[in-house]
Amino acid sequence: MVWVCQPEQSSLEYDDIVIGSGLSAIATVLGLPVTRRVLVLCGPVEAAMQYYDSTRRTPCSNIGFGGLGNFWHGVIPMGGRMNIAGSGTVDFERLFQFFYPKVDLASRLGRPLLFIPWRPIRPRHVWRQLLMQRGDRLRLAQQSATRIAFESNRTEVWTDSAQFRAGRTWVCAGALQTPGLLDQSLDRKVSRKTVSDHVLCYIGLIDRAAHPDVVPKRVERTRTGLWIEACYNDASDGLFTLRPARFAYKRLDFGIEQRAVFGLPTGNAIAKILRAASAGLIAEALYNRAGLFSDSRFQSVYAQLAVPDAHWLHTGDAPVTMRTDIIRTAINLVRASPAWPQVLPSRRPELFLPVIHLHNSVDRERLRDSGVNEPTCPVQVADASVCENIGPEHHSFKMMAAAFARARTV
Repeated sequence: MVWVCQPEQSSLEYDDIVIGSGLSAIATVLGLPVTRRVLVLCGPVEAAMQYYDSTRRTPCSNIGFGGLGNFWHGVIPMGGRMNIAGSGTVDFERLFQFFYPKVDLASRLGRPLLFIPWRPIRPRHVWRQLLMQRGDRLRLAQQSATRIAFESNRTEVWTDSAQFRAGRTWVCAGALQTPGLLDQSLDRKVSRKTVSDHVLCYIGLIDRAAHPDVVPKRVERTRTGLWIEACYNDASDGLFTLRPARFAYKRLDFGIEQRAVFGLPTGNAIAKILRAASAGLIAEALYNRAGLFSDSRFQSVYAQLAVPDAHWLHTGDAPVTMRTDIIRTAINLVRASPAWPQVLPSRRPELFLPVIHLHNSVDRERLRDSGVNEPTCPVQVADASVCENIGPEHHSFKMMAAAFARARTV
């Protein structure tokens, strides 16, 4: 358990207040000078999960310590769009080496590779490490911010029970919580009506006996993690992967039909998949985590893509409503140009899975008009709510790099 303190006086002054305790909050603190006095408002004591829909199969928000970072699957893209929200290669490298110092990054950065570490970043462990390193310069409080106010060089943050002051405040509450907090704090509404997301769709099946020219992507296992070659279609709007189709998954559409019922696993994914008693899904999981069965005769083709304005954005216990017509239109565009034309296409194109990559929930123009996120403003938003375009690949670590860069340079 991470040691969390409750500041005794609301009049305490800090150099920085960070609202949130997930991945972008961690990266923000790592980007700040170690000499600064930092308070992290890491959410309520009792966490509250929110879900995409009433089936409650896939979470879209975790209001509590660590946020959705507690369930991060740990996929880090080396290529694709490296630069989002102002991050660059240098920031990416510095942040990556903090978590994975023994990885040979130089020979892989910029290549179409996905790195899956054996030990994904887990907020609870990282905060414990940072508390030990920074001592009384870093404090964590299990409180939730309700409002922010700021002047030219100072900010005030209110919670349900206290008020804190700092030179700067960093908002890392997440794509679903940040818009509401800003609306409560500014003199104008900055939340958007929609929020963007990634979705995963099934393109179809390839029989390599009929198409021997289809060669599965290379898988490299190392002591630190797994490296899998990624693939983009000609339009670069989809990240395509081949996964072994074994057991019942050799039947067209069986896998995506089962996934639609099972949902996207979070947390201890392997344990949940084993409990689902799906041999085909277990084979896919073993490929994802250990590179097994990569040379299977039958291969399932999946694509991940970014969908602008994928959901309506709400407040309360049901924060999003899927805009299935928008999502299916985006999927159809990717289906029209698959990375492997030899694929036997799915007969269930309406099936897809949201993959918990919510972003672009704050109107950046209205935010700029309020002064927030301008270089001289003491309030900075450093999470995915202000990212408009994240590309088709996994965005979590790229978002961390963007937050890290902002904290280093603002």
